[in-house]
Amino acid sequence: MMETRPELPLSVGELVAFSCRRGDLIADIPAGPTAQEGIRAHQRLQNKRPAGSEAEYRVNVRYPLEGETLVLRGRVDILHPQADLHCPAQLDEIKTTYCAPEKLPDAVRDLHWAQLKLYGFCYLLQRQIETGAAPSPQGQLRLQMLWYNLKQKKVHPELREISWAELEAFALKALRTYLHWHRAWRQHRRAVRGSAQSLAFPFPGYRPGQRQLAIATYRCLRDGGQLVVEAPTGIGKTASTLFPAIKALGENHLDQLVYLTAKNSGRAVVRETVERLQVHGLTLSLLEIQAKDKTCACRLGLCTPDADGICPRTVGFFDRLPEARQQLLGKPFLTPDTIAEVADEFQLCPFELSLQMLPWVDLVVCDFNYVFDPLVRLNSLQTGELRRALLVDEAHNLSDRARAMYTAELTRKMSRQVARSCTGSPTLRRSIQTLVRALNQWVGERADNDRLTAMAGSDNTEAWVTPLSTADIRADVEPPPSPEAVVAAAHKIFAIVNQMREQSRLPPEEIREWLHNLHRFLSIAGLPVLRHHGLTRREDRDAPWQEQKLKLFCVSAAEYLQQCYQQFQGVILFSATLRPAEHVLAQLGVTAETPYLSLPSPFAGEQMGTFLCSYIDTRYRARDRAADALVDVIARVYQSRPGNYLVFFPSYRFLQQVAEHFRVRYPAVDLVQQSAGAGEQERAAFLAHFSENRRSLGFAIMGGIFGEGIDYVGEQLVGCILAGVGLPQISEEQELIRQAAVNGGGNGFDIAYRYPGLTRVLQAAGRVIRSETDRGVVILADARFADPFYQPLFPRQWRLQRCAGGEALSDALTAFWGTDTCPTLDACPRTETEGE
Repeated sequence: MMETRPELPLSVGELVAFSCRRGDLIADIPAGPTAQEGIRAHQRLQNKRPAGSEAEYRVNVRYPLEGETLVLRGRVDILHPQADLHCPAQLDEIKTTYCAPEKLPDAVRDLHWAQLKLYGFCYLLQRQIETGAAPSPQGQLRLQMLWYNLKQKKVHPELREISWAELEAFALKALRTYLHWHRAWRQHRRAVRGSAQSLAFPFPGYRPGQRQLAIATYRCLRDGGQLVVEAPTGIGKTASTLFPAIKALGENHLDQLVYLTAKNSGRAVVRETVERLQVHGLTLSLLEIQAKDKTCACRLGLCTPDADGICPRTVGFFDRLPEARQQLLGKPFLTPDTIAEVADEFQLCPFELSLQMLPWVDLVVCDFNYVFDPLVRLNSLQTGELRRALLVDEAHNLSDRARAMYTAELTRKMSRQVARSCTGSPTLRRSIQTLVRALNQWVGERADNDRLTAMAGSDNTEAWVTPLSTADIRADVEPPPSPEAVVAAAHKIFAIVNQMREQSRLPPEEIREWLHNLHRFLSIAGLPVLRHHGLTRREDRDAPWQEQKLKLFCVSAAEYLQQCYQQFQGVILFSATLRPAEHVLAQLGVTAETPYLSLPSPFAGEQMGTFLCSYIDTRYRARDRAADALVDVIARVYQSRPGNYLVFFPSYRFLQQVAEHFRVRYPAVDLVQQSAGAGEQERAAFLAHFSENRRSLGFAIMGGIFGEGIDYVGEQLVGCILAGVGLPQISEEQELIRQAAVNGGGNGFDIAYRYPGLTRVLQAAGRVIRSETDRGVVILADARFADPFYQPLFPRQWRLQRCAGGEALSDALTAFWGTDTCPTLDACPRTETEGE
């Protein structure tokens, strides 16, 4: 019997990217021709090929090496078969540029030639199989690079004749590099699968609902599909989804796990869960991807860019990468700190190093945008080569986050400032000025066109809406206007920027963020199907320079989310607040047939007292009266059982108003407020007030950092007060969402305002009870909570008590706590931080 060699499938592109890349790392500003430009150029040249040649010629060959067989596959742009014995066959590779090929960096040229050489190797090897004749070591093959200059619309051919011996030696070196790495990776993966198969649940038992969630997760990931789960706070969602996902990985149903979370606290819980599993015998490599702004060595002051703005850690990046990559392979935790240590040792960009490790870890933990954002998402997570599971925590945030990812805005003020910054590049400055004029023309046309919808703006603002949805355009109706001139001007800017980049020249550093915003605008404008409205604003009408804005506003990102889900074998979307089901399924982009699992709370209803103060009206027109009433409620709640409390408000303005009233009446209470735009240090200082044995009163925003994703265990939080139903503020954007829901046959006010508000309320209320021993209270301070709309949407374990006035609330709180209250609020002792 013939020995069967193990096969390792590998595309030529993968091999080139891993084994042949040398030199510098290209900066993060989008560079080079767009995909659409490249496709058009390929088609143009392929259509001009001579008779007898073949476009998109497929190669698929097997090559035995060191006891294994590598299966190489790919497609050659153009094949010119051998015409006679004196003229060897020729392979053409098409590459598009904005400059002459000799001005391209050597690293770019060498990488393209490496790809063509490997195609040449595969072609001759395939011919050997087809003809049965081995290639002669001296046999020649013609390889031609067709550099197509988009600016000149001209082809620059570069032709080389290379022998089989040279091609085989080149391919052999690349294949050995990849094979040796892949063997080390397979050894790690065998350890992962073996440990996962024998892994037991890392807790003594399952909480109520936890086993049901684990089983449903495992079956979905094993069989493929999507699952939406509402799992109440405290059920242990992270362990209940990660554990079955790891079991599916161990049983070879999956190749990689991707866990998405919107907050740092969520990433910490994942690390803690994996650590617990590793204590129980699991071998697993976890990669945590942190935002580039928090990772970049230059921005952290660890290195200094040169006079041209080039970071020294990007120079020769791919020359130093292999050793760093080898050092990181198989490490249990590739946290930002671990990545930074190795990056410092080899003088590499830490963020880019983490991305290079992405295909070679078992579990990736990152933010939503790395999967869903059209500008930020990682190509390594979009390929269909691996069977991946997608676990989306805090999925109630996904629809709003995705809508923002698919929304872009251009403003005249910022564009004019950017143009003034381009003193060293007159061509770039003029192109940005052209964009400003195009934007000005677009706004003027909106103001003059009575057919468009004008929205009521503020006193000094005008707004107009232009439908842009390509899915709703009818053939028998004149299409609405589109900002074609603005888009064309933006493309021109990027053509100039890309030309600069190809010549190793960078645009000014101060316009980098603006260029990213412009790239987002172009990316969205170029989507095959738009679910957008053009929202045009003109502000400061009486100022010498009016502010003009054009926003491509995404009304619904559901269709875009569904496209992203298709890249994964299984998708689990879970949160403590995903209700009602029909609304959630539509917002998340899953089909109506997607299983929806709603689990009961693991905690007893007696642990939480829920009280409705229906005598309070927090609507905007009644807030002056509501401020004093809320101060009384807060005082009664705090007095009933002094401890740590949070009061959640719908806006900073209302928060500040109530805080001022409260401080006047109760100056001795330790009151801490959330401030707009607070950084990490300010957030940490706020949370420091909520520790054991403290008596702090915190004012925070519904839907903000302190109302979601944070565990206040035990005495860290004994109650929260919800001042209002959490409705989003009225804006042109929310009104567009409302109108789109109405057009779709839904209740626009519920979809645009009441459901999002309810999610904020339930998330904030969920901070109170986090373990089996917690006790606490939730106060719903608004008459609207008594509306029949809300009653069926409250959690099943809530035992809502209605209080008709302040005395009734105090009596109900006393009954719940079963203890004597402080005689007065001022008599309650303060914390150690008094006077800070």
